[in-house]
Amino acid sequence: MPGYRRPLATLVFEFCRRVVAGEPGDTDYCDIVWKILADEVVLRIFENSSDGDEEGEEGPSVADIVAFLAQCAGDAEPGADEDEDELEFAANFEAHGPSSPQTTYNIASSFVSPMFSRVQSEVHPDVGSSRSQSLHPSEDFPEHPSPLPSREPAILPYPVQALSALISIFSQLCFTPHASPSDLDYVLAYILRIFENLTFLLINGKSARARLAALQFLMRLRADRDHKLYFSDADYDLDGQVASLSALINRVGSSDLAESPPPPALDAVSELRKARARARMPPTERDSVTPRGRGGVPSQSFSRNATSRSRSRAPAQNVPVPRVRNRAYLWRVPEQLPFSVSTVDTPSEMLGSYDPNGPEGVVVIPVSEYLSALLTILESEKSWDILSYVLCHLPVQLSNKHLFCGPKSRAVISKILTTFIDRWSVGIKVRDAHGLVYHTLSVLVSYKRYFDIKQRHSLAEVFLGGLSGQPATIICCLHALSVSAFELQSSTIRHLHNILIKLSQIMSNPDMAVHILSFLSIIGSHPPLYSNFIEDDYKMVFGVALQYLQHHNRMTKADSPDSPMNSWALSQHVRILSYHLVYVWFLAVKLPDRPKYLRYITRQLLLANEGNNQIDDPTEVCFDWLARYTYASADPRPTNSLLQDMVTNPTMLSDPEANGSRSLADTAASEKTWLLGNSVVTIRVLRKRGWIEILSRRPSGYTKFLGRLENVPLVGPGDVDPDMLTIPAAYLMDRDISRAHRPDADEGEMEENEERKNLVQDLLSQPDNDKEEPTRPDPLAGYVWSGTAPSQRRKDVAIDPSFFALQLSSYPDRLGPSNVRILLDSTDVPKFTRNLDRMPVIDTHKVGIMYVAPGQTSEVEILRNSHGSPAYTRFLEGIGRLINLRGQIDVYAGGLDPDEDGEYAYAWWDDIGQILYHTATMMPSHAHDEHSTFKKRHIGNDFVRIVWNDSGKPYRFDTLATQFQFVNIVIEPHSVGNISAYSNNLHENEYFKVTVQRAEGMIDFAPVGHYKLVSVENLPMLVRELSLLADWFAYVYSRTDQDTLRVEVRTNWQERLSAIRRFRDQQLKAGADTKGNGFVVEDRELKDGILAQEAFRDFTSSF
Repeated sequence: MPGYRRPLATLVFEFCRRVVAGEPGDTDYCDIVWKILADEVVLRIFENSSDGDEEGEEGPSVADIVAFLAQCAGDAEPGADEDEDELEFAANFEAHGPSSPQTTYNIASSFVSPMFSRVQSEVHPDVGSSRSQSLHPSEDFPEHPSPLPSREPAILPYPVQALSALISIFSQLCFTPHASPSDLDYVLAYILRIFENLTFLLINGKSARARLAALQFLMRLRADRDHKLYFSDADYDLDGQVASLSALINRVGSSDLAESPPPPALDAVSELRKARARARMPPTERDSVTPRGRGGVPSQSFSRNATSRSRSRAPAQNVPVPRVRNRAYLWRVPEQLPFSVSTVDTPSEMLGSYDPNGPEGVVVIPVSEYLSALLTILESEKSWDILSYVLCHLPVQLSNKHLFCGPKSRAVISKILTTFIDRWSVGIKVRDAHGLVYHTLSVLVSYKRYFDIKQRHSLAEVFLGGLSGQPATIICCLHALSVSAFELQSSTIRHLHNILIKLSQIMSNPDMAVHILSFLSIIGSHPPLYSNFIEDDYKMVFGVALQYLQHHNRMTKADSPDSPMNSWALSQHVRILSYHLVYVWFLAVKLPDRPKYLRYITRQLLLANEGNNQIDDPTEVCFDWLARYTYASADPRPTNSLLQDMVTNPTMLSDPEANGSRSLADTAASEKTWLLGNSVVTIRVLRKRGWIEILSRRPSGYTKFLGRLENVPLVGPGDVDPDMLTIPAAYLMDRDISRAHRPDADEGEMEENEERKNLVQDLLSQPDNDKEEPTRPDPLAGYVWSGTAPSQRRKDVAIDPSFFALQLSSYPDRLGPSNVRILLDSTDVPKFTRNLDRMPVIDTHKVGIMYVAPGQTSEVEILRNSHGSPAYTRFLEGIGRLINLRGQIDVYAGGLDPDEDGEYAYAWWDDIGQILYHTATMMPSHAHDEHSTFKKRHIGNDFVRIVWNDSGKPYRFDTLATQFQFVNIVIEPHSVGNISAYSNNLHENEYFKVTVQRAEGMIDFAPVGHYKLVSVENLPMLVRELSLLADWFAYVYSRTDQDTLRVEVRTNWQERLSAIRRFRDQQLKAGADTKGNGFVVEDRELKDGILAQEAFRDFTSSF
């Protein structure tokens, strides 16, 4: 067969030489001829590797053909203008790019092969968003009609065809499975030679289209977890980042042939020099220079740019706009590749990107040479088509960290960062390029081990500088800083003060505010970041949060459907988030310093309500919350102590069964209740001599004081009615009888929490503090919290005397003689207090967690998993605390029943909220429940689900069939791998890819952008905060009927405030005609406006 084939190959070779020489002839099917030549090279390489006989053959050898193809690929296109691809960046290209939605351009990809040009898909540019709207893996681009007629694409020039032949040879040798050749070194030598040719042509090729084709192939190379090389096709742009970045520079649309707007044109450094030289010219000379297009005609882009500049700039700008030409873009999304790869998404059997075992292992492709070529492009490229392609595609390729693991690659990546910092941040106003660069820099955060401390500081500083850019750039930098807060902690701390200054200057519309407030919420959740804050720093944070409240109230005051809000749900979410930020950061302030911020916060809250007839409910709740936490760090809800049980229920010892059946009336001799402002105060005189109980129920919490009146004599043994329990009970008040246990504790240890009777028998005995060591946490499960107020075990509770006075005051009502306390009818109080106590005093959230094992795709097999990988297990340990659901009192259980859903669950809490994680692997899989409906009834009803995806496949948004399909937070390795990669702990200390999938129509709210690479040690903290923010927004999105209803979304605190007010109104109505009974209707009319309340709203002057 070779005897017949090789003469034909010689004829094909000669034909190609004539084509290159420009001899006349039929060139309609040239692309097929070049592919035949490529296939012949592959066959000969394998034949020669077997018999080793290449010399003496007639016609061209393999080396001759490969050299010929490389030479042709490096040639200039016949008839091409030598200056065609010269780049002179237009400083205001965005004026006729995506910022001009009224103009739609459809550009032809003139290098598209006829073989692939029959299927054309059109994309409507995503003008108003910095990312694709949906993250569904299988979503197609929406159609957009072409305003211009299409025409047949031109025949590919021979440099592109020659380069496509080289790619075909490389891919067949590398990716297509073959029988193992006898001389493997011979085959590998040609693979490496062609790869070197491709990287050489990236820089030295004379045809921009051929160089672009090389980029299209090389930038789709990936490495799996074993560092095996493969060509990515199906999952190349799974998260839509390439399409989103392309939309920013108007590169998303139809590939039909059309004239494009002039591309940005200039060598960045050259143009900067020209601008500086022009600035030194006399004004008369400078004004006489007019940019002109081809043929001396003034460029159309000049007039467009002149009218589209920001109005905030000075009208007289003498920045020259260079000569540009109308021509077709060389690439657009969706792309039509000028080459074909027969085997895609399949790892190479013989080639890798890195060998962790040293140079004696697999053959390693020189990835560092490819990175060096990209570095050269970033430093000195003159073609905007080439440079923009690199900037749009590089972030996705860099996220495959296994491709760039070698020491040489590390050095080049470090140089790439230096290039971005030194050459792209020196005042070159190329907003198109700069906006794209930040996306690459955000991925480089995950390469922090490649950089020295100076580079890390510079990287954070670059993100700080990006906060002065366009909205899309600001959002990208906020997302990068959210991850840098954990990954580059010291660098973020270094620039955090300046970051706050910059954020305080940005207009807080909802689309921008959600990302600003999310970033500040993440910072507030990590105390090391603000450990060095001063008073001005805290005030800036409060100012940023409260600034949006003023903006929101101005927008909604008219209550008009024409209100300029793109999303009502987003507006409500940001409103809730603004108050949440005040709470988080106020708790971050040390207790002695909190009063100094009250005046500032009070004034900002009142300014947000200026023009209203009265303070709105969220602000009223905020004042009440501030009164609770300004002078104390106590929990928002009391818990029963042994002291209370012994004092209020002395018969507990003799009849433990009767303890739960006694009502409050049985334990108190008398009680009375007053309404004081927005609080309900009850004072109970207990049956035990001298003991009283004071209960203060307010919108933000429930406080209980238990004390003894010292004016009552203490009667001891030998007297009538001796008090035998007061002293021992007081002695046991701080005894640790409810403990944290390990999951594997024996029954005797677990029953200790319930056997109070045995403890009381030893009342008078001195405890041996050294006898019993504290329970050590289990290395996997940690502590198990059961039947106790959890927050008291993790913080020091401090109380100022003013706390007691404030809780019993009528604040925020005016303090003075006109304020009369209302004595309530005791028959109405029990029902009201029972209903009020059922309302949570904090925000409660429930989030599902699922583990997807290798190869799994269906909901049944996913829900039935009982365990996960080692990295998944470590993630669970960090995201929350393990609680015992049986007998749980204070931690929100999320509807879990320990008899059906397992005894343990992970939860997290603070003074503001609690999150219960419905973890599928911790719930039992019942034999009678084949479809895991017991698990699905909880996880399927959660608005947010965390999905740990080890399947090796993209996780589909609708994998779990449920009507509550809002947000999925997907965690997966940044590189694919085989099953064995997930069965050990080799990948525990790596980076993981975090992606947020949103329901269709849901606006972007997440602080991670398309995705982020997060280290395993910081993953739980970031995902926990992300799940909290996501659940808040999903809740708002649901309450507004998927952003279609303009309704106010109320918090638990607002509902408690409304309940107290309704009860107050009922009491006032019932006693309106009986003034002598103590009911006085207070005049709440605001005569001097909202700001007149500042004097008494600031309680620090009175308490």
